[in-house]
Amino acid sequence: MGRQLGSTLRQWKDHASRLVQNTVSLAATVYVTLRPDRAGSERAQQNAERIIAACREFETRHGRLPEALSELLPDLLPELPRAKFDGPHFGFTYDVTQQRHVLGWTDRIPFGRPYYVFEEDRWGYLD
Repeated sequence: MGRQLGSTLRQWKDHASRLVQNTVSLAATVYVTLRPDRAGSERAQQNAERIIAACREFETRHGRLPEALSELLPDLLPELPRAKFDGPHFGFTYDVTQQRHVLGWTDRIPFGRPYYVFEEDRWGYLD
């Protein structure tokens, strides 16, 4: 009976230790993923302003806003600047509908997306 109790206590201690380690690892991962990155946010905002200025210059030259950001290269921008995060879902997006041109990017994962509407000359924030 004593050996069985000792074995059960060791197993419980091992499980508790793993639970604490997993909890700490999860908390660290969440913090690293969701922590505020002020420098990255400021860089993305400045780069968005560069893209907006290039789009406005394009509009002055061609009488319309670009249909894609690639139209700004290389005459108005040598390359597209980086957003806060890279990747197809987190970099700068440029959505064109019949009536609106909208520049956006992800500021906080998984949500938090600033955007700029050219026709309304205004900023907004999604999520």
